Amino acid sequence: MAEQSEVNEQCCTLPPFKSDYVPVGKRFTLQIEGQDDLEVYETGDPDAKQALVAIHDIFGLHSNTLQGADYLAQLRGYRIVIPDFFRGKGWDINDIPPKAGRPALNAWVQEVGSWEKVQPGLIATVENARRLGAASIGAYGFCFGAKKLVQGAHLKLFKCMGFIHPTNFQPEDADNVDVPIALLPSQGEDPKAMDAFYGKIQTKPIADASVRQDFLDVHHGFASARSNWADPKLANRAREAYQVLDAFFQRNL
Repeated sequence: MAEQSEVNEQCCTLPPFKSDYVPVGKRFTLQIEGQDDLEVYETGDPDAKQALVAIHDIFGLHSNTLQGADYLAQLRGYRIVIPDFFRGKGWDINDIPPKAGRPALNAWVQEVGSWEKVQPGLIATVENARRLGAASIGAYGFCFGAKKLVQGAHLKLFKCMGFIHPTNFQPEDADNVDVPIALLPSQGEDPKAMDAFYGKIQTKPIADASVRQDFLDVHHGFASARSNWADPKLANRAREAYQVLDAFFQRNL
């Protein structure tokens, strides 16, 4: 699959909300052959048989993203792991909009977040979850992370996948997807692209098990780094998104 790495307009213009949230999970390190060690955030029940692998947005392991994972883990007792594919060097939260312009951000994402760099760590994270007893593994991704999940769909690592305010989805991204999906677009995504992608999903045997719920009253990133849990409306919509994911995973894991 072609490396479609461009980010959308709101991703280039809206900075993440700063937060003093203290995540309740822990961190551990995986060794990846040919790459630097991979730090992974873990939250939820470490003995859970249902595990979720989450892929962050361009800001890496931002506290708002981790707060969402903590919330989702508490809903049903999942074990959730979020590998830090940027090795602690996500995009600078103070450089939005990018001082060097949108092309600089696009180039950075294509370089540090290429599928070739993400794939080994993603496979290692899944293999580690299986070693630790996970019997059923799903995944969800935000923005950049959602794109990585569709790029890796051919590996068949997950029983089901959730895509929350995905970046730069193309209709053909659905071609290799053969497990149930949850699509949660915000106002920041191209509605024609969302319709075309989900339209292709609806032609597949996974159609009845898949779900789409639009969050068009909130901005791109509202459930990850650009979430604001101190704002009642945004916090409520973020919780609703995670509740949609919870119901979806319960049906399909």
